[in-house]
Amino acid sequence: MTIRGVVNPQSLKEYLGSRDLTEHLKLTKELSFHWANWDQTCLAQRRHYKNFNNNFHLLRMNQALSELKSKPVWLCNKIKVIKTDLFSLYESYLDSRLRLTWFERKEEILFSYDSEQGPYFTLTSMKWLDKDIYSQFVMRKILLEHYTLRSFRLNATIPVHFKMDNDVNTYTDKVEIHQLSELGFIFKIADKNFLNKIKNSTMLELAIPIAPYKRIDAMAIEDVFKKIDKHEISIERDSMLYKLESRILNFYGNLNNAKRSADEEFYIFARYEDLLPAGHETELKNVFAPLVEKTKSHFTSDLQEFERLKMNKQYVKKAA
Repeated sequence: MTIRGVVNPQSLKEYLGSRDLTEHLKLTKELSFHWANWDQTCLAQRRHYKNFNNNFHLLRMNQALSELKSKPVWLCNKIKVIKTDLFSLYESYLDSRLRLTWFERKEEILFSYDSEQGPYFTLTSMKWLDKDIYSQFVMRKILLEHYTLRSFRLNATIPVHFKMDNDVNTYTDKVEIHQLSELGFIFKIADKNFLNKIKNSTMLELAIPIAPYKRIDAMAIEDVFKKIDKHEISIERDSMLYKLESRILNFYGNLNNAKRSADEEFYIFARYEDLLPAGHETELKNVFAPLVEKTKSHFTSDLQEFERLKMNKQYVKKAA
């Protein structure tokens, strides 16, 4: 999803229902929030877009996605070739039953954009999938249908210096913290060649800049965001070293998610306690979990205010 700035960085009630559905709420230079990343804001948006008068952003998204129906796709197995369209392909991937039939069978299904004659690529190569288009299909499904909703998480672009025990190099531009939750991190790794390197290593070392995020417990959330935003991160000055076993790929569906990645990026989830302090005693859970919890609490209050204002407006309209 494209991250775009918002006029009032901390106001959830000004963000919900009034912005393009792909837009993020900017919190600091490194942190943002998207409504699809919390079950409570998903439900609030769903309630908001039930009213046809509020449907402008949803209608615009629907229209953009519907244009994919005019883009033909040919699917081929050993028996026959089927002509479908790109819209149906995305819809099928989001349907767990069809995904099992199309994407997780032993016999590979092939696809072509060009014609019945090909050229063909394997469906599981995910070359057909654009992550921004896919995220819009997910948003549409959240708003219009029953869909699995996420627990609270923040988006991030926090740089990480990364090293593997089977490699003499330290990588400074390949890994970043992509999301924060109350339980752990999602790391984005910007080179799929790293997948085999990680699998062939035993231990990963990550230098994580934690200085801007420490000692926030007694601070108001607005002051926390200001403190983080003013801090110019220096990996050398602000970081502490943590070790993570490479077998993390075998947990939390990490390996499957990496294989299904549509481009050169892939993602790894790790709980805070999976990352062990190296040469110090600072646990990541004590640094980042309070930030997530404090932001969630702040947004809970904002969400209640958003719902109250909406109820008042509806009451005024009925009275008029």
